[in-house]
Amino acid sequence: MLKDGKIFGKINIIDAVVVLFIILAIAGIALVKSGKFLTSSKVNQGTKQLQFDVLMKGVKLSRNSNILKIGDKSFITIRNVPYTKLEIIDVKKSNVLTSIPDPKNPLQAIAVTDYTNPYAFNFIVTLKDTAIITPDGPVIGGNKIKTGLSVEMEGYDYKVGGTVSDVKVMD
Repeated sequence: MLKDGKIFGKINIIDAVVVLFIILAIAGIALVKSGKFLTSSKVNQGTKQLQFDVLMKGVKLSRNSNILKIGDKSFITIRNVPYTKLEIIDVKKSNVLTSIPDPKNPLQAIAVTDYTNPYAFNFIVTLKDTAIITPDGPVIGGNKIKTGLSVEMEGYDYKVGGTVSDVKVMD
């Protein structure tokens, strides 16, 4: 079958390999043109502004201060990988609530401020960044930003963790 570097004594092995690579290249180009496979330029749909909310529950502060301020920049760590400083565009702060039975209707509960834990607060912080838009969603810092993603925010005098609770791609 293989004699003197030729297949069946007639076809040179190197020529056969070159012809095989040419056929594979033509098949690859045809598959990309037909839309069955995407190139990296078609996967990336450009960049857009992104706003996402980070929910931080039970942040302990010894005084009723606003450690997170609109307009400040906070260093972000996504999945334990440092990313960059992002601008804070909105902050909502509330006391931690607890549920108690409703005195008027014992079958229902009402939410009231938990006075047994006066130094615990919940925050919803909105951050903005420029994201790469892909078919799987927006990507910043090599991470897909989706609801449920763990995020850590760090500033001069704080380091708190939270979870992404909303993602908005701006037009």
